[in-house]
Amino acid sequence: MKHKYKHAVLFAAGLLSANLAQAALSSNGNGLVYDSVANVTWSSDANLFGTMLAGNANLVNQIIAASPTVTDTSNALDTPANSGFHSVSAADFGPGYTSWFGAMAFTKYLNSTHYLGQNTWMLPTTYDQTCGGYCTNSMLGELFYTGLGGVAGQSVTTTHNASYSLFTNIQNSVYWSGTEYAANPNNAWFFATNSGGQVAPFKYSYDYSWAVLPGNAGASVPEPAGLALFGIGLLGLMAGRRRPSFW
Repeated sequence: MKHKYKHAVLFAAGLLSANLAQAALSSNGNGLVYDSVANVTWSSDANLFGTMLAGNANLVNQIIAASPTVTDTSNALDTPANSGFHSVSAADFGPGYTSWFGAMAFTKYLNSTHYLGQNTWMLPTTYDQTCGGYCTNSMLGELFYTGLGGVAGQSVTTTHNASYSLFTNIQNSVYWSGTEYAANPNNAWFFATNSGGQVAPFKYSYDYSWAVLPGNAGASVPEPAGLALFGIGLLGLMAGRRRPSFW
């Protein structure tokens, strides 16, 4: 019985470790979802700007006050042209979506207000600028394909895994990346949650934004790897204990 009990404990520890290692997305509470693969923390509201705008008619003015200009690579869409900065205006905002400049200004506004106690909000990054199709080499690509189980050519709003329930307001549309298109800085990358592809349109286009934080932000419990080690250690202690005589 002694060896059988020990083997059962070790088997349970292995299952605990494997399950935690496979968990790409987990809720940190307080409107934050941690992605252990990309090591970033997403806003659980995938259209945070739209939600905040619905509850605050003065939001656009507050964003402009917090970020009157957005710095970028010199391009023809700057104000004035090729100046390296853009003057943010009401024209950069729509009902729930923004231009690239508006999206960048929105993240600066979140930082200025320490939204959810954080001041490192940003737009997600695109790593691979050679991929103009179905791409995983971006924060949104990793979230779409790995975290949410999306399928190329299909909308993540209809094809997804159980982690989809960690989020609200995921749009069947496209989301801005904070990465400019190096070949033409008039443009910036976006990722399409309705197809799993990425393209680089004009920065004046109106798209959605999904705010993200670097690292495991707002975590109030140990990260999954730490939990696994703790669980294995605890089970090991249980295995090493002397059984009562009536066993």
